[in-house]
Amino acid sequence: MSHWFTERFVDTGRLPIFFLLVAFVLTFLFIRFSVRMIRAQVSWWPGNVTPGGMHIHHVIFGLVFMLLSGFGLVVLSSEQTPVANCVLASVFGIGTALVLDEFALVLHLRDVYWAEEGRASIDAVFVAVAIVVLFLFGIRPIGFDGDVGELREDHSIAAVVATSIWLAVELGLAVITVLKGKLWTGLVGLFIVPLLIVGAIRLSRPAAPWARWRYTRNPGKRSRALAREERFREPMVRAKIVVQESISGRFGLPEVTTPASVGTPPPVPASIDGTTARPPHRLATAIAWQRTRRRLRPAPMWRLPLTLVGLAVIASVALDTADDQFTVDGIDGGALATLLSVIAGAMITLTALVFTAITLAMQFGATQISVRVIPMLAQDRTMRASIGVFLATFVFALGIALEIAVGGRPGADKVEAPLVSTAIAMILTLISAVMFVMLVAKVGNVLNSERLLRWIAAEGHRAILRRYPETPTDAEPTQPPTGTPRPPEPAGGDVAPVIVVRLRQVPAHGRVLLAVDLARIQRLATRWEVSVAILPAIGDFVPHDSPVFEVRGAPTGLAPHQHPAHQLQGTLIFGDTHQPSVSPVAALQSIVDVASKALSTSVNNPGLAVQALNHLEDLLLVLAPRLRTDTAGSTFTRISGYQRSWADYVSIATDEIRQFCGGSMQVQRRLRGLLTTLIDNCPESQHPPLTERLAALDARSATEWESPLDRRLASASDSQGLGSESGNRRGPAIAHPSSDCMTPAASANLLGSELP
Repeated sequence: MSHWFTERFVDTGRLPIFFLLVAFVLTFLFIRFSVRMIRAQVSWWPGNVTPGGMHIHHVIFGLVFMLLSGFGLVVLSSEQTPVANCVLASVFGIGTALVLDEFALVLHLRDVYWAEEGRASIDAVFVAVAIVVLFLFGIRPIGFDGDVGELREDHSIAAVVATSIWLAVELGLAVITVLKGKLWTGLVGLFIVPLLIVGAIRLSRPAAPWARWRYTRNPGKRSRALAREERFREPMVRAKIVVQESISGRFGLPEVTTPASVGTPPPVPASIDGTTARPPHRLATAIAWQRTRRRLRPAPMWRLPLTLVGLAVIASVALDTADDQFTVDGIDGGALATLLSVIAGAMITLTALVFTAITLAMQFGATQISVRVIPMLAQDRTMRASIGVFLATFVFALGIALEIAVGGRPGADKVEAPLVSTAIAMILTLISAVMFVMLVAKVGNVLNSERLLRWIAAEGHRAILRRYPETPTDAEPTQPPTGTPRPPEPAGGDVAPVIVVRLRQVPAHGRVLLAVDLARIQRLATRWEVSVAILPAIGDFVPHDSPVFEVRGAPTGLAPHQHPAHQLQGTLIFGDTHQPSVSPVAALQSIVDVASKALSTSVNNPGLAVQALNHLEDLLLVLAPRLRTDTAGSTFTRISGYQRSWADYVSIATDEIRQFCGGSMQVQRRLRGLLTTLIDNCPESQHPPLTERLAALDARSATEWESPLDRRLASASDSQGLGSESGNRRGPAIAHPSSDCMTPAASANLLGSELP
């Protein structure tokens, strides 16, 4: 290690840069630790330097250190003083760290140390560290030691012109990269030129000057820029903020101070209902939100197949060396080439079958089931993996066969046999056979309505567990769960100011709202001391320039150039379709679509509608207790408008079927069975929407069925639709008034089966 250090830094004359870097980093860590102790008002820490009551910022000490060390380095520049150079470089590093730590204060000419603008200081420190590290390892920017060094050796006019043109091109690329909003790429690209080429070619950031100049009339590029910003840039920024705040403390929060004479704890921001609540943990919620974005991001159909094909090409080339090491006499290379050709032909045939099967499944799903099922089929891993495995096997087998055909040595009696590659091709063939069986099973599940309903219901179960992760309890909530209340108006007749945030940017992946980062909104609302109302619901199509948020109150802690829209719009995820895997509402809607099409005159399949009601009943039974738990213990106390009530879910699951079930006694009995089962299993606070729909079914039965027998049958509750004459509802009941012509035996059979 010492030999490497001597050879790398001492012998090359870069030891002063090493001392500068070490002093810079240690000073920055120390001063950040000091200000965090001062902010926390730790009693044993000295505190600020305030002679005569005037607070002297540490940027002043940094300027003094920089002036002294800079003057010393200039004076000793012509002398051979390695020790003095290292000492002065260390002093210069100390001064630079003290100055850059308050870079934001100097930039804004006001104390923004703990405000959002204070992040500029940490960014400046990171930039300084990056530049010093590059110089430490001998990487110089353009125009130093490389281009200029060659110019010193060649004084011809051609060399001067060529060097000038090259430097102009590099600086032009750097300017374009910076105009595209890629500051780090432009900075590091001054040292590593290929980064400038990449930064100048790739898309601009959406808010950069280049995008404002060039993408205004090109919505396609702007949409791709927004998508790239959401997918790559925002996760990196959040990770950078986590690293920054782990070192320097949290920005953007008001500094809490407690007078020495008062022993009360610091105030905590109040919530909408008057209670106190802390914002959710930033790191945990950021990880969960990133996981949600990955899950909802549509995966292109071509990505996985092309990735596997690329790996197959690389493997076919890389295994050529392994084949040379393993040769066995008595194996004919021509026979292996024929075998590989057969495998390649079979794989391309299977690929065609896969496309046919996927097309058939999607067509059936669109016409017979629901359009919401199509994205589920397109995103299914089995179908995408099947295409990829078949194509990869085809390309691999074809590549090995081609190597056998053109790889024979001149004058050789027989062609060498690639045993390793052939064995891998056989393994891929077996995997392809397994994938084909899985694909057939998947398509069979789609074409089988009951299995498709089960699949949609399973996605709905998972969506419920994600949306309502709290464990259901038997305790009654103190208030009925009627949705999130709007925040109360301020006392004294004052009306809180309302800021309406509209959807200004066109979402890259669609206009349907799929997810909302409630934890981040709660954290922002707590920081700004406001309340936020979410106007669209999950699954709504949000047109351009439509309102999406209402911020009630005057936001505090925002810079003059900032607006709540800049951060709030980053909490929304949009897509093309509201899928069952996204939310419980989408799962209920998809199953209702199946039942509605089954009840249409073109299909007329009431049995399928009964199967759909079975799964709707199951999902509602899972939802009911979780809604009570979520309403009773919600942590998002500063947000309104995001919750759906129990009545909303009941309406989504039953009203459309209730409208379409006219003329089908079987579906009416099953729907009545769903409602009565929910009444039996839900507390009284959740009964009103259920009893209203039962009353509507009673009124419909009285007018729709003319025969007393039909009215009696339609008024029964049956979990099978027509599983028995009297139905199978458990518990005491009173016979329906329309049963005036029943025999005593029939009346006895109906006891316990009809609604009072």
